[in-house]
Amino acid sequence: MAQLKIRDLYELLRQAPLRRDLEQDGIRLVYDGTALDMSTADAPDTVIARAGICEFTEPWEVTAYRASITSTEVWLRILIGEHGDHLIDVSPFWARRSAAITFTAGGHTATFPVIACPTAPADRRP
Repeated sequence: MAQLKIRDLYELLRQAPLRRDLEQDGIRLVYDGTALDMSTADAPDTVIARAGICEFTEPWEVTAYRASITSTEVWLRILIGEHGDHLIDVSPFWARRSAAITFTAGGHTATFPVIACPTAPADRRP
């Protein structure tokens, strides 16, 4: 889990390229224990944006659908007005058969399927 300010996550995600600008769908979020980096499935080694974190656990990596990133941006935009400096948890989740990415803040959780999650146990990877 990476924990960062709602406003910082919003600023990170809004820098994601549009789907029409990608050769293949997929926005990569990589948490290395110090920061949350964003890149694309097209160019995984090119960091588009980086956000500092406030709290952390083990490193993880997911590739989310661009539509999931858009949905999360809309949700965060709503939260910013009241809770912009509050913390949000971002983490992969694999209690179910296939891994997902979850965003949790203010008692609300948004969960989306992922394209890839190499850090999930082998039997839970999409």
